[in-house]
Amino acid sequence: MSTNDKDRSKQRTAHAFLEAATKLILERGYDTVTVADIAREADYGRSTFYLHFEDKEALVWALLRHHMTALDEHIKKATAGLSSPMREFAAWKIIFREIDGQREFFLQLDGELSRRLRQWQKTLLIARFEQQLRDGLYSIMLDVPPELGARFIVGAILEILDYWLMHPEQGSADDMARMFYHLVFRRPPEEAT
Repeated sequence: MSTNDKDRSKQRTAHAFLEAATKLILERGYDTVTVADIAREADYGRSTFYLHFEDKEALVWALLRHHMTALDEHIKKATAGLSSPMREFAAWKIIFREIDGQREFFLQLDGELSRRLRQWQKTLLIARFEQQLRDGLYSIMLDVPPELGARFIVGAILEILDYWLMHPEQGSADDMARMFYHLVFRRPPEEAT
């Protein structure tokens, strides 16, 4: 077996564990799912699980990294031809729609793990968004240093997402993106076109 074949096999195995964990966490909640459950659902042994992940929490971190990378790629493709501020609005719609589609998963994570994941996510998103501001990919249309702008936007969107997860009656994903745009740019997106 070539190195590429081994790498693909390893990726398929890891992906099977990620899919199994997602399914089981949605069905039963994070706390009740064990490594043995995940391995059984993925149709592998526990020893194979531990070749790929240190523990169940490491698997969840890998799952979130996988989703964030895929989301980032989706946003880049979807906003490629847009200019500010409609680029930001399109990105925020995608983010809210993605979270809406994963709502049950996020609601199943326990409090302490959820807090650590949120802090990790916040740190990662700030670094990414700060670089995107520096590169001119996005704008907040204010003359502020990118490191402050990134913290403002990321902190605000994460707080709104947390609130919206618990209070979906506040509106649809697109409604939330529209309100977030209005908060940031002080006008509805319809006035930006």
